[in-house]
Order: sequence, then structure tokens, then C-alpha cells
Amino acid sequence: MASIQRIVSPITKSVSYRAQVRVKGRPAQSETFPNRKEAQSWAASIEAAIREGRHFPHAAARRTSFDALATDYTETVLAEFDEKERATRMRQLNWWAEQFAGLALAEITADRISQARDRLGAETFTRGKPHRDKKTGEVIAPKAHKRSGGTVNRYIACLSHALSFAVKERRLLERNPVSDISRKKEPRGRTRFLTDEDRAALLDACGKSAWPALHTLVLLAITTGARKGELIRLKWLDIDLKNGRALVRETKNDEQRTLPLAGKALEALRELKLQNSARSEWVFAQPSGLPGPYEHFDAHWYAALEAAGISDFHFHDLRHTTASMLAAQGASLLEIADVLGHKTLAMVKRYSHLVVDHKAKVIEKMVAAKGL
Repeated sequence: MASIQRIVSPITKSVSYRAQVRVKGRPAQSETFPNRKEAQSWAASIEAAIREGRHFPHAAARRTSFDALATDYTETVLAEFDEKERATRMRQLNWWAEQFAGLALAEITADRISQARDRLGAETFTRGKPHRDKKTGEVIAPKAHKRSGGTVNRYIACLSHALSFAVKERRLLERNPVSDISRKKEPRGRTRFLTDEDRAALLDACGKSAWPALHTLVLLAITTGARKGELIRLKWLDIDLKNGRALVRETKNDEQRTLPLAGKALEALRELKLQNSARSEWVFAQPSGLPGPYEHFDAHWYAALEAAGISDFHFHDLRHTTASMLAAQGASLLEIADVLGHKTLAMVKRYSHLVVDHKAKVIEKMVAAKGL
């Protein structure tokens, strides 16, 4: 009833095994695996399910549309995520829903997913709206961007999570087809950071910003290594100005952490508190007086970068600046990871070349102590 076929790729010469189960009166079922043992195990499980009357290949998957699964997944799974993560995954899931519109789950095959993945990587998108040049009056369209390999992989991860829900929770599929899809290559993480001169120029430009609080925000980012979202969502009740502490309640790792406040950043926060005429609960309140934190301050940020003569620099790169300054002061990778809020050392390996002097001193101390 089952057969195993050895397949050799004419291009890569890689070997795989196709297992096929044929039953009279039913369509043949087949899957491809990287080794014979997995192929035999799958075939045996399918045969056992057929003998016990538990196997109805693709019946539910043919009746259920991808749109129906997306709705179920959104209402059941995404409802448990925080607002920001839910919005991100909704955007990604909606993109896949457009690609698979009108298709049943049984038709969401690995080849269809891989073709959609390639379209996703080739698409361009824009940030912002058209604007008019102040000097010439010409209307300038926003710059077109292509999605990075990392972004494409996050879209794939969202689809995989939804299809895993269909497999494990709803029993609509026997196997997640995303498992047969390769991911895009991702570039190494950026290690762009400010020189002492650039840092001074940026802080000077922020001090002259039309949004005065930008100077305090950037000072905090540089001296604490906190993420933009963590800082923007700070409330005054989270700030202990007397002891120099700030409690971050929402982090990327879903764990609260405390930021030490010191130096000019602490002084700037005290001054900002005195200027809080609107008595907003948010440290970085909206200048318009609207409720909520001032999340969309990009125009002020880019204006400050331009005034400081700094290019190819993101707000997130301020974290790299913190790491570089810590390394220059002899901090270890473990200490840098702790300041930046990383659970493992993997994310701070990019700074390993910056702590060479510190490692050399540690080794010299050990050699001297042991007489080696």
C-alpha cells in the first residue's frame, strides 16, 4: 500500500525520499522527506490511520477557506497579544489573505507559499506621504523601499503560526506546509554608533528642536540603552527622580526592568517634570495635548539628524552607541547585555570586537595570578 521513492536533484545532487500511500477508491497521499526513516514513519502512520478509520485526507481542508482560518486565528489567537503586536500580525496576515483569496486550506501548498514569499520580497512600499519641497515647491513622492530578508521571514513566521494553529488546534491540516519553505538570508545586525563628535552635535541639534522633549528622550536613549518604545511609553508614576530609577513595564521580552538614571539625563527629566504644564501622565506627552504618548515624532528626529550632519542613522542605533561607550569603559559582554535588556549573549556578540582590551586585561590578570 505504501511505497518509498529515492529522489536525487539533478541540480544540487541532494537526496530526498517521497512516501506515497495508495488506497483503492481514495486519492493517493504523498509527502517528501529528507531521509528514508521519516518517510517510512509518515507512511506507517497514514496506513494505521486508514485501517482505524481515522484518516480522511483533506476533507476538512477542502471545506475550509484560508479566509475562514484567518478570521478564526485572529479572534482566538491574536486577541491574546498586546495592541502593537496584534496590529503587526494583522497586517502580515492580511497580506497572506490577499495572496490566498478564494483558496481552501488544501490548496495552500509549499509551492504556492514559496511563490508568494518571492513576490513579497520583490514588492516595494513607501513610508510617509508625498510632500512639497520648501524651496522649489515641487511635490516629492515618498521613497520606495524593498522588504528586507528579516521582514520577509517575519511574514513567513506569521503564516506558519496560523497554519500551525490549523494543524494542532483545529485539526484542519495534517502538516504545516511552511515547514518545507526556506527562509530568506538576513544580514548581520547593524553596529552603527555615534562618535563623540557626532553625539555632541546630535544632542546640540536636539536641544534646538521644535519639540524640546526630544533632547531628554535622546539623552535617555544614549545613557540607558532602552528601546524607543520603552522610553516613549514611560509614565511619570514609573519615574523615581529622587533615587534615579525608571520602571519599564512593557518590554520586548515581556519582563519589567529598571533603568538607572544619572547625569544630564536625570537633570533633563527633572526639568521636563517642572515644564509639564499640562500635567500629563506621560513623560513624553503629545505637544497637541491629545491623550497618549507622542509616538510619531519622526519629523523632529530627522530634522535633528539633518541639522547635526548625520546620515544613515536610526533611533535604534542609539542602543549601539550605548554599547560602544560601555565597551570603551571596560564593560563585559554580559554587562552590556544586562544594560540593553537582552536575555542571552547572542544579540551582543556583534560588540565582541569592542571589548578586546577588556578581555586582554582579564587574561593578563589570570596569567599573572597563576604564574603562567
